Amino acid sequence: MTTLLGSIFWLIITLGVLVTFHELGHFWMARLFKVKVLRFSVGFGKPIWSRNDKHGSEIAVAPIPLGGYVKMLDERDCEVAAEHRDQTFNSKPTWQRFLIMFAGPAFNFILAFFLYWLMFVVGKNEITPTLGEPQKIMQSAGFAEKDQLKTIDGEAIRTWSDVSLSLITAGIDRRDVEVDVQTATGTRLTRTLPLSQLGDEVAEEEMIEHIGLQAYRVPVPAVLDELDTTLPAAQAGLQAGDEITHINGQAVVDWYALVNQINQLGDGPITVDFRRQGSARTVTVPGLAADPNDSSKQVLGVRPVAPTEADLAYRNSLYFNLSYGPMESVPQAFMQMGKITGKSLEMMWKLVTGKASVKNLSGPITIAQVANESAARGLAWYLSFLALVSLSLGIINLLPIPMLDGGQMLFLMFEKIKGSPLSEQFEMKAQLVGMFLLISLMSLAFYNDILRSVS
Repeated sequence: MTTLLGSIFWLIITLGVLVTFHELGHFWMARLFKVKVLRFSVGFGKPIWSRNDKHGSEIAVAPIPLGGYVKMLDERDCEVAAEHRDQTFNSKPTWQRFLIMFAGPAFNFILAFFLYWLMFVVGKNEITPTLGEPQKIMQSAGFAEKDQLKTIDGEAIRTWSDVSLSLITAGIDRRDVEVDVQTATGTRLTRTLPLSQLGDEVAEEEMIEHIGLQAYRVPVPAVLDELDTTLPAAQAGLQAGDEITHINGQAVVDWYALVNQINQLGDGPITVDFRRQGSARTVTVPGLAADPNDSSKQVLGVRPVAPTEADLAYRNSLYFNLSYGPMESVPQAFMQMGKITGKSLEMMWKLVTGKASVKNLSGPITIAQVANESAARGLAWYLSFLALVSLSLGIINLLPIPMLDGGQMLFLMFEKIKGSPLSEQFEMKAQLVGMFLLISLMSLAFYNDILRSVS
């Protein structure tokens, strides 16, 4: 329940900030060109709060936080008195109307830049992209544990997010990439990652697994430390020093695998095979029990021995704070925007051409979940997420689809070429087509969100 409420809260905050800033762009540019704004609404539906400013514009907040709008005086919508016609949207020159439409996405880009700049100033805790034991394609390509990824196809890699962006977009094309690494001994090498070996049946969400990419983790054997005598493991006879080898017949390779297998256990008895002082033994645990610290969780009641100091020291050396001074953060924010914009446009093109699956589309449910997770990780992570969504909103609104700003801008360019406004009948039909496309995309995004939530 706490997660659900948190997701709803951060969804409202996220969309509220982004929509307000987007519509503020339209509002500000309309005022600049002396177009009368009738209503500036954040959200859809009947306003739950509103007031009029000194120019007579209604500033409103509506209950459905999935968008907003700026309603301007327009003779195509209503009768306008002669003395107010110079304040109508439709009476303004084409270039002014074009800029009014463009201002919404432009403000999203401006906001994204400011958020990325602030993220770099605040500092974001990151982990150097260092490999754990490579699997599958990475293993066959010669990658080794503790390899630190430095560049992929010449593009600098600083974080795991950079790795995912580069590998997934290249993987969709089944394109081999050159990866520059620094080995555990400090040697710089270039290795070829043959993503062309990915089968056609591998979906984008399965790509990282099939590539065999694993982040470095401190090695922790499935050896038990002191146990809580009130929990099932100790009551069944397990002791500190025992090394668990199998759970219900399934092999346990390390502590991480043990935790995953315990999390997948259902009700009923559990067979545990283990070694004690070199001797193989087996016990049967009646079942899991409620965690004393969190009654919503079921636990076996085991905990691992502490990793070695050397392992912990190496792990801690991988953590760093990605931060810059106020001036240095300016070019960094521009570079981050350029990278994300390029990857976003590339992915959109792959969706249009059918190279990427429509399963990649996400809607409000996913946005809410990721917003909540980002906020929980700290201010810098939430700023990064907010910047990403703002940038995406700006890009999407520039698409030449009727009902979006880009569609309106396209109409205005046609009007300029034609020398006269497009017919109302044509615009109405185009708007219906645009509405159908948007509703279809939103429905698909909701469908994908629901599938992710229940899978």
